[in-house]
Amino acid sequence: MRKKQHTQKRLLTILCCGLFALSGMAQTMPDAMPGMARNEKASKAPEMINTPACIDESQMKAQMELTVENLLAVLDEYGVKHKEIVAAQAILETGNFTSLNCTLNHNLFGLRHPSDGSYYSFDTWEESVKAYRDDVQYKYAGGDYYAFLNRIGYAEDRRYTNKVRRIEKRLFPALLAVSETN
Repeated sequence: MRKKQHTQKRLLTILCCGLFALSGMAQTMPDAMPGMARNEKASKAPEMINTPACIDESQMKAQMELTVENLLAVLDEYGVKHKEIVAAQAILETGNFTSLNCTLNHNLFGLRHPSDGSYYSFDTWEESVKAYRDDVQYKYAGGDYYAFLNRIGYAEDRRYTNKVRRIEKRLFPALLAVSETN
């Protein structure tokens, strides 16, 4: 009963945000990168928008906690290997943390139950990171992580690893430049 009320509250929050965005009060809709509006330069800081009155501050704080920076910190905290690639996977899987699977189920990686194919539901997005580590990365024995994702059939889309690689290059260009010179 309590979980149903919590889910209904989150759904109401998402609907309020959607109405807010559709009303024209939102400044710009995000493009393919989190925190960046269309046609913005990567160096420009995103502008804040007013929060709708129908959402209390505790709900907004919980929604705003999922950022690339916080995700990288949690990936590091849980010892997830290749955290930049895994962060890029989360961005692709969730559409920049906006999919219903992310906002309602806190599932950052599209993780599914093997028995029936339904999506896992987590109480927090951090639990999704732990599940990724425990259910996916335990199979990783080293080497090219993209080849590993292809080998285990992580995604049905044959272009999945290419998409993840592009997101990784856009998010972490400085890190990639250093690793390529070594």
